[in-house]
Amino acid sequence: MNTFVIAGGDISPVEPEITVPEVSESTGSFYAGLGYSYINLDGKGADEIDGDATLLLAGYNFNQYIGVEDRYAGLTVCLENSAIYLKPMYPIGDTTVYGLLGYGETTYDNGDSYSESGFQWGLGASYAVTENIGVFADYTNLYDDSGFDGGTSADVTVDSINVGVTYTF
Repeated sequence: MNTFVIAGGDISPVEPEITVPEVSESTGSFYAGLGYSYINLDGKGADEIDGDATLLLAGYNFNQYIGVEDRYAGLTVCLENSAIYLKPMYPIGDTTVYGLLGYGETTYDNGDSYSESGFQWGLGASYAVTENIGVFADYTNLYDDSGFDGGTSADVTVDSINVGVTYTF
């Protein structure tokens, strides 16, 4: 007993200080964009049709790795497409590479109207110019199968190359 009295000091245990990291309420973000889309319809053995289109898009990023996106390309050409995509992403600094996996409908209307819907996919990259403004470029395969709404029995491929700007809210 004398040892504690002579040594002095506090003999009660000292509890370590615990730091709790701050967690933000939401990691998700809405965004909208506007761009240019070059759409190409290539019917093997038939005429190739090219067109310029306006691209409108809106999406929601659940976090930095996954999001959903809705796109419409049209307004200025006889080819148009509307689709919804699951968007897996991988950030590398201010650049993000992403894929697009979804379902959409492609329409060709030049007097006679033809349309097909099905699986669509794409690959692209975006760059954050500022915290809210970004630019992107991507390739999207809109249709790749035989026939196009009964208009032809040949293999038909429809794809697009897109560039544009996005604003994150």
